[in-house]
Order: sequence, then structure tokens, then C-alpha cells
Amino acid sequence: MGEDPPIPQGNAVSSPRNGHLRFGAFEVDLRAGELRKNGLKIKLPAQPFAVLAMLLERPGEVVTREEIQQRLWGSDTFVDFEHGLNKAINKLRGALGDDAENPRYIETLPRRGYRFVGSLAQPALLQVPVMVREEEKEETSPKANGRRLWAVGLGSAAVCALLIAGFFWLKSSTRPPRVLRYRQLTTDRQLKGVPPCGLGSALVTDGPRVFFAEPTSSVAQVPANGGEVVKVSSPFACFLFSDISPDKTELLGGGQVNSTPFDKPLWSLSVANGQARRLGNLTGYSPMWSPDGQRIAYASAKDVFGPSEVYIAAKDGSGARRLVRFEKGVGGPTSWSPAGNVLRMTKWEAPCSSLWEVSADGTNLHRMMLFAGEENCEVQGQSWSPDGRYSILSVGDPNLGRADIWVIRETQSSFLRNTAKPVQLTAGPLSFWNAVPSLDGKQIFAIGGEKRGELVRYDLRLQRLEPFLSGISADHLDFSRDGKWVAYVTFPEGILWRSKVDGSDRMQLTTSPLHVVVPRWSPDGKRIAFSGNVSGGLQKIYVVSAEGGKPDVVSEEQADEVDPTWSPDGNSLIFGPSQWSAHQISSVDLLTGRVSAIPGSRGLYSPRMSPDGRFIVAIDTPGNRKLMLFDRQTQKWSELLDSAITGAASPQENPGWPQWSGDSKYVYVGAKTGAQGYSFYRVGIANHQLERVATVEVPEGTTGVWGTWMGVTPDGSPLLLRDQSIHEIYALDVDLP
Repeated sequence: MGEDPPIPQGNAVSSPRNGHLRFGAFEVDLRAGELRKNGLKIKLPAQPFAVLAMLLERPGEVVTREEIQQRLWGSDTFVDFEHGLNKAINKLRGALGDDAENPRYIETLPRRGYRFVGSLAQPALLQVPVMVREEEKEETSPKANGRRLWAVGLGSAAVCALLIAGFFWLKSSTRPPRVLRYRQLTTDRQLKGVPPCGLGSALVTDGPRVFFAEPTSSVAQVPANGGEVVKVSSPFACFLFSDISPDKTELLGGGQVNSTPFDKPLWSLSVANGQARRLGNLTGYSPMWSPDGQRIAYASAKDVFGPSEVYIAAKDGSGARRLVRFEKGVGGPTSWSPAGNVLRMTKWEAPCSSLWEVSADGTNLHRMMLFAGEENCEVQGQSWSPDGRYSILSVGDPNLGRADIWVIRETQSSFLRNTAKPVQLTAGPLSFWNAVPSLDGKQIFAIGGEKRGELVRYDLRLQRLEPFLSGISADHLDFSRDGKWVAYVTFPEGILWRSKVDGSDRMQLTTSPLHVVVPRWSPDGKRIAFSGNVSGGLQKIYVVSAEGGKPDVVSEEQADEVDPTWSPDGNSLIFGPSQWSAHQISSVDLLTGRVSAIPGSRGLYSPRMSPDGRFIVAIDTPGNRKLMLFDRQTQKWSELLDSAITGAASPQENPGWPQWSGDSKYVYVGAKTGAQGYSFYRVGIANHQLERVATVEVPEGTTGVWGTWMGVTPDGSPLLLRDQSIHEIYALDVDLP
């Protein structure tokens, strides 16, 4: 009685009589509910800790999801269990620095549960041996005792002096970093970091100026103390730059010649006269100069499905050698340490954007786990302060409504490395991203802004845009079959609402932190299916009553699921993978939960079932962008529309956002047809003929959680989310002690 139950044998050593267990660098105090790494306490919420405790009770054995639900949530608890458990596992893996693909501690067994696979031990009690010489055993005189006391006193005084000195040194050297002042440098209300081709560019400085991209210019500049925005000439229709040379005379980037954000010819561009110089035969993206200007690091990938690599080449593009290869995920952008001996890079593998580090010789590649939670999956970029004492991190996703600047102190001391924690510099109403330090390290330049849109409808008769639903900031609209109701998702918050088409009878159906996309009404108008996820977790398909209630997950598959679409009888859903995966389109039976694949659908995404249930339309892989049609009677796919639409700005935007007409005779699609133009088309199912519905000019540009969103009302009127975001360049005066 009173003792903890024995741990089953396997990797276990013995029963934890004191409630303490150890694996790797971690120690768990089951009674106190604490997790420590190398003796330092790690913040871990109660629920993830409880899951860890259950797994540690049975190391090497499968703990089922049902067991976890029964013990931690209860079978009758009105909580989204699937969400809660996925979030708890993500937080637990984040705290342990574990990887779901290559687990060291927590292994996922799809549809079953989880298993602790680490080597578990019970820590021994600390014992300090005392070494005494034989002659000292016999020396017990008062004189000898006095000498010993005198020596002990001197030693204690020395230790105290060192501790006091160390305390004051640590106190002075660990004064928290902070922002002293914010200054807005631009006032033109243009999007920043977004060039004409709609992809992304960095923010760089040469000291007196800050360079960035806008939708009307691949390269623009503003004085570092604020002023007028001036365009920099360039021979490229779109130039994606990522760095500036150490002598501050040339921008380094890629000349955009196709729709892909990946490999493209690499060039340097003079900021003085706009002349471009080709860097040998290098192709890639996100190139960065070494601090001495003699080498270039760049990333390379063909698409999101295959491997990605990081290379180092000479400054003229010769002698390229591979530094890093990721079998999965997109590596880059990359940054050099000021000493040139270390490189760091982000790696995006849906839904996670993480930070990695490697030595300049290609050794010691590892993921950096700087945070205790999901922030480890939200690192969008990293740079160093000029003196190398701080890392500057852009964390979060501005498209999801929140991004901030964090810093962490760099040190070679193992003691301080274990205690250094990221410090959040910005947390106000504005988001900040693309952070880069000034040359003296006293400022951080960044894009600051707030994402917001205005929902507009294009009147086909009057040929003009007008607010729809009072111009709310929302996208991903879907209308009920009778045309009386509309479901929409607020942007960028990602909250699902429904209302009548005149905006009345509004009801909120989901809450944060669940982020919702692509809702779809059931045929009877009583339910809404949607895809949703919590930061760092998988996109899952949910169904919720149109009258409110708890959303239910429809599948236990361990994969991203998006774009749900209903069968005519409302008993099943068709859904697809994310466009960044090579998975296939599937169907789930809502009565049994059984999931089955749609034949021949691997690599296709964005499925939509026709209202009469006869066909499924889907888009081919990114870069190909064909519109494919599946006949459910013949079980065969055919090409409905080739990707080449005359006048489209780029194949990347073409075609997109397929939507069926109510009579199942047409599929509507959209395409970007210029810097500010958006065209809507419809394709006949019977004859495969393409006809233009409208072309809409939107000078402000468009936005949405996945970039440009394009929809259609039941009467065929185009819908867009007009960009009303605020983007400006800011200078943050900082104190980095």
C-alpha cells in the first residue's frame, strides 16, 4: 500500500518507488507533474503530461485512443476529443523535441493509439563519495580540526564570492530584450513582400535604405528613417530576392520565368543601375551570400512532393556541392551565421514550418526545438544580429492572423544554452514578419500589418463590384441547395458562421483555436462539413449541425483531409488531400466511418461532387493544373480542361476554385489574368467548351487564407475577397543586451 504500481518490463528497469523516471536527457516526476530536461523544468500543460504518464505506465505497449479518452476525457464529456488528443500529442512531441516521422519517444500507430518507444530508466539517488586519506583518519587533535575548519572556511568564502559575482554577471547579461520604439517608415498602403508574380520576397537593408517588394514593383526602397517609396529598375517581370551582398551593392535572387516558387535561374541585381548578372548555371531559390561574400548557399526543389536540397557554390556559381538533403519537406530559406561556420534553414512539411541547423561542412544536421509548444512548427524565418549574439525569428503565419518577432540569445556556454529561452518582442494588435536587423544591430526592420478583406460581388449586369454580406471580411462561401442560406469563414480568424443570404439570422458554429476552411452544406441543409485544424495539427474533416453544437471528426486517418463534398443522399463525403501531398481522393461513409479510395485519383486534389452525384471534378497536381472529371458510373477519369487558358497570368493561378452549377451542367473556375485582373469561366460538362463569364479588375488586389479566393453565387455572379490589409515597413528600436 502507498507504493506506485510496478512498470511493466521491457525497456523499464524497475518500479518507480519515488515517482521519478528518466529517458534520454529527460526526467519525469509523476507525483509533482513535472518534466525536466538536463535538470531544467520544461513547461508542459496538464493534459499532455497526463498522456505522457499513461504511456510511461506501459512502455513498449500500445495505449489506445479509446483508453486515453476514457481516462482523461471521459466517454460522455462534451469536448472535441480528437482535437484535444491531437493537440496534446503535438505539445508533448514539441516538449520532447520528438518527430512523428522518426520517433525517438512517442510512436503513432494509425487508427490504434500511441506507444512509448524510448529507453526508460529510474534515476538513482545522488550519492557524493567522500575520500579520506588514512593519515587523516588518525588525525583527530584540536589543532588538526582547526586547520580543517580554516580550510573549509576559506573554500566556502571563495565559493560564495564566485556565486555572488556570477549572480550579478548573469543579472546584467540576461536583462530581457525589448522594443524601445516603433517607427512606421512607409505610408503607401501597398502590400509588402509580395512582388507582381504574387509569390514572396525578403526584406533587406544596405544601411541607409530598406529594400522590399510590392505588387507593382519587384524591388522598391525606402529610407531607413522613413520617407517616399521609390521603385528600383529591373530587367525581370518578377524578381524574387532573398539577400543583399556583404558590400551592399547587389541583390541576390531568382528571375521568375514560370509559375513555381521553386527552382529558377539565380541572378544578382545591381541596386545602383538595375543590371543583372547570371550566377553560372545555378537554379534554385532563396540564395544567400556567405558573410565574406565568397560563397552562396541556396535551396533546390522541383515540387513539394519530392526531396529538397541545400547547396553551397562559389560566388560566380561554380563548384556547387550538396550540403543537406531532406527526403520530405521543402528546405529554405537559409541564413549564414556571422562567423560563416553554421547555416540555419526553415523546413516546411505540412502543416509544420520548423527551424534546422547544420555546420558549413555539412555535418551535425539537426532540428532546433526552441519552444515548448506549437511555436516550433510556426518558425517562418530566422536571421542573426550583426554581432552574432542573437537569433531573430519570425514566428507565426500572417495569413492566419498572427505573426510576431522573437529573439533568443546565442552562446557557446552549455549552461546558458540550456537556460536561454526565446523572448517575444512583439505582441500588439499588428503582426510583424520578414524581420531583419539594421547594420548596427540597434534596430529591426520588419513588415507590420493586419490582414483584412472586404467581401464583394461582381454585378454582371452593371459590371461593377459591390459589397456582399455588408462587405464582411470572410471567404470560402458556400450556399445551401435552396439558395436561402450561406456558410462562410471569417478572415483571417478562421471561424465558421452561417446566415441567411441577406445577412440575417447569423450564428457562429466554431470557436478558436480550431481554424476552418472550405465549408460545404449538406443536401438537406441541416449540416455543414468543413476542414479544420489546430496550429501544428492535421487538417481533418468535421461535420456540425447548422443549428450549432459540437463538430464531429468523420475519419481517424492520420493524414491531411480537405475539400469535403457531399453525396446526394448525405450519407457520405468525398474529400481530398492537401495540394502539397501525393495522397489520393477518398470517400468516407458517415454511418460506418469506413474510408475508401477513389480509383485513379492519386496526386489529384480539390474534389467537388456534382449535385446530381454523377461526376467528381478535381485539379491535377500543382504546376500541371488540369481539370479532371471522374464519371462515377464508368469509374474512369477524363480531362475536362487543359491548364492553358488564354490570357491567364500564370499556370499557377489556372484553373482554380472549381464550383458546380446547381443543375450539374457546368463547372465554374477562376484564373488570375494580370497583376490586378481576375477572370471567371465555366466549362460545359457535355461539350467540354470553355466560356468566359467575366473579367474583374481589382486595383487593391485580392486575399484569402490560401491567397486569392474566388467564388460564385447561385445565380453565377463572381465573388472575391478584396484586399483591405494594412502593410507597411516598420523600424523597431531594440535593446538586445
